[in-house]
Amino acid sequence: MDASEQQSTVNPDQRFRRPRTPVVIPDRVARRAATAYVVVGECWVSTYSVGSHGYAQIGWDVGEGRRRATTAHRAAWVHFTGAQIPTGMTVDHLCKTRKCVNPAHLRVLTNFENARRTAGRDWPVGECVHGHPNTGLTHRGSKLVCATCSAEWERRYRAKRKAA
Repeated sequence: MDASEQQSTVNPDQRFRRPRTPVVIPDRVARRAATAYVVVGECWVSTYSVGSHGYAQIGWDVGEGRRRATTAHRAAWVHFTGAQIPTGMTVDHLCKTRKCVNPAHLRVLTNFENARRTAGRDWPVGECVHGHPNTGLTHRGSKLVCATCSAEWERRYRAKRKAA
């Protein structure tokens, strides 16, 4: 392997993107978000308005004629846990219902882990889709890939080319 192909092990939580300044959600707003819902099956569906992104949203005055807004499930998580959402983290729905504020359906993940959980691809946190630990993630060009999966793919590819 030459220098251009060398891979470095990276921590996905320490990506190159600088995290945005976290929104501090006031207790009064968190309490409102956590109590304004209707029960639909096991989900607690927020009664707040829904943005174009499909999530219920809640807003408040911050003074001097300015307003802030966040999604209802983030505010509900703050209410139920009593803590603000840490920098670089996001609140994920286990139930995949964007308007749900049920604390049993919410979990905090890194932005990296949450981005990998789309369209039903929900594998254990801290692992790739094939069960290899995130500690084996490496940069391949501009992508972050599982080194074990990549090595297995290369092995199969070379065997296939050799057989041809």
